[in-house]
Amino acid sequence: MNRQTLLVLATLALTACGPASLPSDYDSSNPQGTFGRPQNISDMASRIRSGDIPPEAIVTTIYFGFNKYTVEASERSKLDAIAGAIKGKTLLLPGYTDHVGTEEYNVGLSDRRAQSVADYLVRLGSSKSQMEVVALGESQAAQGASESTASKDRKVIVVDANYKGAAPSASTGNAASINGSAGPAPAPVGIN
Repeated sequence: MNRQTLLVLATLALTACGPASLPSDYDSSNPQGTFGRPQNISDMASRIRSGDIPPEAIVTTIYFGFNKYTVEASERSKLDAIAGAIKGKTLLLPGYTDHVGTEEYNVGLSDRRAQSVADYLVRLGSSKSQMEVVALGESQAAQGASESTASKDRKVIVVDANYKGAAPSASTGNAASINGSAGPAPAPVGIN
């Protein structure tokens, strides 16, 4: 065969490789999609970003010292206690800081805190692919707070991403407050 025939055949072969049309579930308003994440995980991540975590979805809360991101021994015991129950489960790990420092620094610090919790859980047998870190920085911190209140903002909340409970109602107030103003944090819960 001559060179021109080979070029035409190669062009035809490559043209036939592409899809004939877009998939029926293609969402043009979100061209990047969720990359295989189940919708309920995206829903829970949105709820976390808006400061609305259902108390039943909270597995545990890990607290950190000022400007620290390593998991202290007292907090590691909380993670040790839940390790068996969360293996194979999908988790969201939102990290938070207090209001001290720049927004950029605090987002980085909250990311390091959440990554630190994720790394510890991996050492306990959880899969990193089953966790998603959400760095929120100081976005939900109590502004102008006392040291005792600010210390409650330095945390990572381990959240069951598969929790499917009802969305909270403004009148019932059944969502956990991110800054701790709704009372004590709920006790760790098992994941079903």
